[in-house]
Amino acid sequence: MKMIFGRRGIMVGIAAVLAGIFLLTSCGVNKAEVASKDQEIASLRSQLGAAQLDAKYWTQLTSIFKPVELPSMRDHKAFMTPDGVLLALHFDNTDLSKAQNLNWVAIGIPGKYTREDQERIEKQFGKGFTHFHDLMADTHGGQPGADGVWLMHIAVREFNAPWGAVQPGVDGRFMPTQPPN
Repeated sequence: MKMIFGRRGIMVGIAAVLAGIFLLTSCGVNKAEVASKDQEIASLRSQLGAAQLDAKYWTQLTSIFKPVELPSMRDHKAFMTPDGVLLALHFDNTDLSKAQNLNWVAIGIPGKYTREDQERIEKQFGKGFTHFHDLMADTHGGQPGADGVWLMHIAVREFNAPWGAVQPGVDGRFMPTQPPN
């Protein structure tokens, strides 16, 4: 009896192993596919870790900057530094939930809407501050002498804008606002 039970147990075990192999092979699962999926999972975990780190950095970066939300800048994520410098990400859609690409990074230096002030800022910070924005009135340009920011837009990719093809780098053609003398 002991011998029969032992053989029966062995037979049941062998049958279970064979059934498992049959199921795995009949379902189309093989070692290479399993290894590939394991590698894909590891890659996704790595991407998630990088995204979590990016989110942490973004939270740290924006924690001391005041958000700037203006109707004319719906396609921006803009922030004011404690000293009044504007930093903005300018996307390809006014509905940010539908944006697919970042077009420009913008830097806004506080100033007045005058030719002399634009020249002063470009002398101090470099050419390319072609666009003035009056933040109080939320207008491009503004009244002569208005306070606001002179903006430099730096394209981060190739794309077409209303004024033509844009290449990565300072976009000196970005919506120029001719200041009064």
